[in-house]
This record gives sequence, C-alpha cells and structure tokens, in this order.
Amino acid sequence: MSLKCCQKGLCATLFALNFAAFAPAQNWMAVGGDAQRSASVRTDAHISDESVKDGVMQPLWKLQLTGSPTPPVIAPRLITYKGFKDLLYVGTSADNVVSIDHTVGKVFWETHLQYDSLLVPVKNGTATCPAGMTAAVSLAAPLAPPLPPAPRGGRGPGTQTTGPGRGGATTAPPTVATLPRPRRTPGAVYAVSSDGLIHSLNQHTGADLVPAARFIRGNAKVHDLISVANVVYAVTSDDCGGAPNAVWSIALENNLVSEWKTGEASVIGLAFATDGTLYATTTKEIAALDQKTLKVKAEQAGPFATAPMVFKFKDKEYVAAGNVSGHVFGMDQVTLALLVNVPGHGVSMGTALASWEEPESKARWILAVRGASVVGFKVVEENGTITFKEAWKSREIASASAPIVVNGVVFVLASGSASSSAVLYALDGMTGKELWNSGTSIAGYSTTGISSGGSKVYVGTHDGTLYAFGYLLPRE
Repeated sequence: MSLKCCQKGLCATLFALNFAAFAPAQNWMAVGGDAQRSASVRTDAHISDESVKDGVMQPLWKLQLTGSPTPPVIAPRLITYKGFKDLLYVGTSADNVVSIDHTVGKVFWETHLQYDSLLVPVKNGTATCPAGMTAAVSLAAPLAPPLPPAPRGGRGPGTQTTGPGRGGATTAPPTVATLPRPRRTPGAVYAVSSDGLIHSLNQHTGADLVPAARFIRGNAKVHDLISVANVVYAVTSDDCGGAPNAVWSIALENNLVSEWKTGEASVIGLAFATDGTLYATTTKEIAALDQKTLKVKAEQAGPFATAPMVFKFKDKEYVAAGNVSGHVFGMDQVTLALLVNVPGHGVSMGTALASWEEPESKARWILAVRGASVVGFKVVEENGTITFKEAWKSREIASASAPIVVNGVVFVLASGSASSSAVLYALDGMTGKELWNSGTSIAGYSTTGISSGGSKVYVGTHDGTLYAFGYLLPRE
C-alpha cells in the first residue's frame, strides 16, 4: 500500500477495521470474571443484542478433556515460542491444567499436577464433596477493573488543537488504532491441586514457575480461587476431606498462609472492593475481611445463598448478595448495613449474582436467579439512598446456572441432569427476552457454570467436554 494512500488516511481506516475484527474482549481472570465478581464482560467486538439476534452465536468447537472442566479463564494475547497466541486456561477434576488456543479449539499445552500428600487421595467423590481438583484456575486479577475502550463506530466531533493566530483552530490528524501490545514475559496461571498445593504455572509452557507450596489440606472442596496483589485466596467448604470451613490466603513472596475459619458455616464465595476489602458470604453471615490479615472488619447476619458481589453506582461502591429465601440485599461497603432488601417470598436463589452498566446511560443492573428464572433489577436512587427495582423476569430455565453478561447480553445455562442435556440461552439484558439458545448442541449436563472471553462463551460438561459458542473469526 502506498505512502500516499496512508497519508490520505485510508491506511488508518483499514487498520482500525482490522483492529475491530481481532481486538480481544475484556479478560476473564477468575471465577466471577473479576475481583468484584461482576460476571460481566463490559465490551465485546462481536457479541451484542443486535448481533445475537442476527445469528452471531454458533457452536465453534468442542474439546474432550480428561476430567470435568471448570469455567476457563482468558489471558491477554501472548507472544509464545510458537508465535502470537490467544489462550484460555482450564482446570479439570483429574488434576490437569490445560491451555487451549481458543481461536481454533486446540490444546496448546497440558500439565498434570502430581498428587503430593500423606493423605490418601479421594477417588470417588459425592455431589457435596467431589473428588479431584475442584477450584477453577485463576490469573492475576487487578483490584480495580480496567477502563473500557472507547466506543467503536460513529464519527463524532473530532479533536481540535489551537492553531496560529487568535482563536484559530485546526483539526488534529486522525489517530491510527493500535493493536494491544502482546506480552512477552510469561504470567502465571494459579491452580490448587487436590493435594492442597498452590501451583504457579508458566502461561506459555505449563511448567511450575516456582516450586509448589503447601496451602490447604488435601482432598478439600476448594473454590473461589483468585490471585490479587501477589496474594492467592481460596475457600474451603462443607467440611470435605476434613478441611475446616474457611477463607484462606497465601502470600506468594514468602508462602505465609492466613485463614479465617467459619466453624459449622460453609463459605459460599468471595469478592473484593477496589480498596482491597475482602467480602465472604457464608451460610450464617457476610463478613468484610482485611485483605492482608483476614481479620473481620464488619459483619451482617445471614444466612446467605449467593457469593457476594461488589458494584459501583454513581461513583460509590456497594455490596450485594442473596439469601436462602430469595431476598436480594444491597449493603454499605464499609459497615455492611442493609440499604436494600428486595423480598424473595421464599423462592430459591442461585449461587451468584451478576452486574453490568449500560455504557451510554450508565444505568446499573443487578441480575439474580430466583426460582426458575433470571430476574433483572435496575439500581435507582430514591430519597437519598439506593434501591433495586425489578425490571424484567426471564422465561423459566430449568436448573439455571449463575448468569454472566457480555456487552449487555445475558447468558445463562440450563444445567441439565443425568436425563437431560444442558442448553445455553442468550437474553436481552434490558428486557430479559430470549435472543438465542444452543438447542441440542450440548450433549451432557454441567455442574460448574460458564465463562466468557474472546467473543465466546464456554460451557464444560460432566463427561469432560468443553464447548465454545460465539463469533467465528475469519482466521478460525
């Protein structure tokens, strides 16, 4: 292409179009997507209400793994020894961590975490205490979510700079879009194997970056693994493997382990505020914990049914969670005082909430599975305080998983059972109307939930199959 062409701006336009086609979406760093557990990908180059209506969602690939897969996490574009790669990482119940090139659905590397404990490994688990590696793997998650990229499309007013003379103005030359800079230095994938060791695996090769360290008792039911600020956090629940119900942390610089034990109350989940405060819900209460010591800073009585979630409304953070009777609560970030109490009328509650913000109006939404439906609540301000207004209720979805949101599209999985297969649904985030479903594409049931990244939604099933649905990139 000639220099003259580029000088006229055509090259910039073509490059911007290429960038839009291949730019990665926000990364999915851990269970719940981010440290706040919003379960939301704020922008996506290809998934939107309009594109889903027009048929953008399709089965892309399925991959047979050894062991039941947990929801994958997605890394930024990497420069590996095999060139540029867009990788996801998934753990399985067989103590395997697998890296997959998600553009083509091929395994990039696979690492088996050898069992190393004096405790006899549990081979046959139960629904309450499953065997093997139970926690989804994690990448390093920032406390504050990154700013979303500028909206694509539209010409806008342009940018002006002061020109010569009084009050003169000239239009600045167009900015050429740039692809995100790939990372050369290997990051870590964090995994807790069934023997309770914490592994820091090289994202490029799957090898241990440092020797694995003792973290949690072997055969425990570990979940909500997340790495924040060079500390890895996790939860043990249901007294599985003789491990106490607790929140755990290990400082990666010195392997110092801290714990907050909850007695007979099982821990449901974790979430962080951007100031570092850690929130944990249990079958008894919700507690705000110090990020470093896990000392209790504030408490609110339960019992709770969902993991906590932190959301921002008008530049202030709040904590949300649901209880066993279907109530949805909004709480003060510092004191955990109840600010919102949406009655549940005794209906069952899902295991986690989701939240997203409309990019233009800045309207904040809270999503919850109540009974057999997903319910969308709009956060509004009344008389100087917040409240949740029910705006829509979806069709009934059997055994609905915790919802996730991708660029305003709500995805929820009908998890299925031994006698029925799972089905993935896409709903309009502002109306709850069904936009699409996967039909008979999934040939098994799921017990682990879903995640998203790279314009795809991922579903793992009990038989070890990982499915990808989404937009078919040209190179795929």
